[in-house]
Amino acid sequence: MKIQKKLSLQFTIIFAIILFCVLSGIYYLTEKNREANFYNRLNERALTVAQIFLAEDNLTTEKFREVQKKYSRSLPGEEFKIYDEKGNAVFINQSEAKLYADKISEVIRNKNIKFSDKDMQGVGLFYADNSGNFVVFATAKDIYEFNHMKQLRMIMLLLFMIAIIIVYFIGQWFAKLALKPVNRIINEVRYIRSTSLDKRLNTGNGRDELADLSITINTLLEHLEQSFNAQRSFVANASHELRTPLTSMTAQLEVILQNDRTKEEYETVLKSLLSETSRINELINALFALVNANIDTDEFGDIQLDEIAWQIKEEWENNITGSKISLDFSSPYESSEYKIQGNATLLFIGVGNIVKNAVKFSSNQIVYVKISSEPGFVTMSVVDKGIGIDLLELAQIFDPFFRGSNANGFEGMGVGLSLSEKILKLHNASISVESVFGKGSVFTIKFRKADHPAFLH
Repeated sequence: MKIQKKLSLQFTIIFAIILFCVLSGIYYLTEKNREANFYNRLNERALTVAQIFLAEDNLTTEKFREVQKKYSRSLPGEEFKIYDEKGNAVFINQSEAKLYADKISEVIRNKNIKFSDKDMQGVGLFYADNSGNFVVFATAKDIYEFNHMKQLRMIMLLLFMIAIIIVYFIGQWFAKLALKPVNRIINEVRYIRSTSLDKRLNTGNGRDELADLSITINTLLEHLEQSFNAQRSFVANASHELRTPLTSMTAQLEVILQNDRTKEEYETVLKSLLSETSRINELINALFALVNANIDTDEFGDIQLDEIAWQIKEEWENNITGSKISLDFSSPYESSEYKIQGNATLLFIGVGNIVKNAVKFSSNQIVYVKISSEPGFVTMSVVDKGIGIDLLELAQIFDPFFRGSNANGFEGMGVGLSLSEKILKLHNASISVESVFGKGSVFTIKFRKADHPAFLH
């Protein structure tokens, strides 16, 4: 069922329940008022009958005539019964007098009672007279008011049905009006394709929930556009990086096969091919690492960032000739202050690439790795005195295969920092860069501690 129809039905059902309760309440109160009025009239008739038959000698002539006038105003189907306090019928309908004998004691005890007998209503009245105590019963049928109540029920039922039908169609119109902005969003999103991710939704007044939805979708489209652009750039750069060594290898093979060559020439070509093959292998490994640098955060565990730093220092000082890495920890040194949540292997790669770049682009100058602790966070700074980064290129250094204009004389393919950024994002770590062209760079990484609320479950 579509939301529009569901909303109209829900709106109609809610209205029907409320209207039913209101009409039922009106009918109930009207019926109670009718019943109370009729019982009051029966009480008045019972008292009039008592005065006519029992109290004539106690009333003045003028008062008795007034009572006689009241007596002549009978109710539909009214009947009267009079008993003495011993339960004997007196004055009226002696043959049927025992009909209300079972209620005499109740009337004597309570002085006044109300009762109903099928569609008849009745009252019992205790009347004390100088000639004795008596019990008077009066019964009648409220025919006119019963008919009025029946008409009221029919009118209410008819109005209820008409109101439900009207409200259903109003609900349809209201739901259509309410969902009109949603339908607009659906129509706008329907025509967005991978080739038109630059389109954005109209946010309307920018203040209601639908505007929030449009803004959220626009944010998603922006991320998708960035992702698609990055993917296209990645594929183009990867193709270029692979094409260059393959083209070189093909050209060398074509040249060497054109004529007979000496042993030395074959060895030279083979060594060149081996070098290019190694480069391709290294590139493929880097691409594989970049694409697959992902892990479920549920597999994260407690690791010591200071231990990762020592491992990186030992790795690059042993593998890069002349490299010097200085570790500086905040004082006093407490190992527990550097505990974070993460994957040790990935962090070794992510942080190690940043330190390796600092060593490589510093031409064997000393690189400083500073680690400090603060409430909730551990900060690592990698400081070098190398070639620096051009300010105009600073925003691109984490793009796959991007290399600075001053990095041509150094080995590499521009994958390391992109891989590092991906790994650090996976660990909820932030990274920032400050650099002065020709003077060096500072990479600052901020990790959340293991006891940070972001990692507590």
